[in-house]
Amino acid sequence: MTVILRDAMVFLSEDDSDPIVGTLSFESPFNANTTVTIKTTNKIKVTVTLLANQIDLAVFNLNKQGFGVIFKNALYYEDYENYAKECDDWNKLAKEVLGRELKPCFVNSFCL
Repeated sequence: MTVILRDAMVFLSEDDSDPIVGTLSFESPFNANTTVTIKTTNKIKVTVTLLANQIDLAVFNLNKQGFGVIFKNALYYEDYENYAKECDDWNKLAKEVLGRELKPCFVNSFCL
């Protein structure tokens, strides 16, 4: 099954202050060797294909209830009910880096 995560911020290293912003897509199940495609949403459209293990951190607003994160080759879900501070921190990071909040992907969290 193909998973599509819209409006994600992808950092390729700890020193990366300018993330790649766009739509991530990959085949489930997700692991270190999963091929991830990122299509940028900038004025100049670019497609980047890499392995999951090349991603240092990816953040996306999964739905109105929480955020998803790719870290150390794994997917994590943080909902507002249990991780309100962390979700607010992801919103703050997006505002600092992008000047706006991330848009929800509207993906069911159980399919990750």
